[in-house]
Amino acid sequence: MNSFNRRVFEMLGRVLVFANTYPQFFAKDAPTSPLIERIGAAAQKLSAHANSQTSSRRAVRISSNDRSEARAALRGQLETISRTARGLKLSEFWLPRNKSDRAIVETAHLFAAKAESLKQAFIDSYMPADFLEKLNLAIQNFEKSIKAQAFSIGTRLAATAAMDQARTDALSALESLDPLMENRLRDDPPTLAVWESARHLERYGVARSVENGPRSETSAVTPT
Repeated sequence: MNSFNRRVFEMLGRVLVFANTYPQFFAKDAPTSPLIERIGAAAQKLSAHANSQTSSRRAVRISSNDRSEARAALRGQLETISRTARGLKLSEFWLPRNKSDRAIVETAHLFAAKAESLKQAFIDSYMPADFLEKLNLAIQNFEKSIKAQAFSIGTRLAATAAMDQARTDALSALESLDPLMENRLRDDPPTLAVWESARHLERYGVARSVENGPRSETSAVTPT
């Protein structure tokens, strides 16, 4: 959860505490009731998606490490095969200059196919008897790690988008609720002050100017 979403989540928590402390302002037949319910639901979603984002971010790191290790293992096997092939005067096993993962996978499949009929020649050059099996396993592991990383990244992006939607829903409900509460509490300054403190959210533009450089003051998203 980034800094802005965290501030929003904390503010929503204060608003919900206010609603629990002053339930008389949120009776079921009051216009404030559906709005506070929307805010509560959005806060729950924001928390759940934040947990999902944290888990997926961790999964991305793990899958990235797994992919790096699988890439290194596969490339090491390809280099051994290519080096042995040069000694055998075989021209079909040159490593490409393109070192992208796609190129590595394509080259690995090509090596595996071409080495099948030349397996004994490689074994006679002291390659392991199961070098082709190891190569195919390394290919599978690498392709699996690529898919796992893509899935983890997709899950993280989905969680981030869901968090943004939940935050938008909560702030929209609060924007409608705020004037109702101000009208309801206009003759009760002490309680109005409590409400204003609960629903206060630092302006987004001010916070962003500290974190990422200057940003227009028009970036405010909720009343303060």
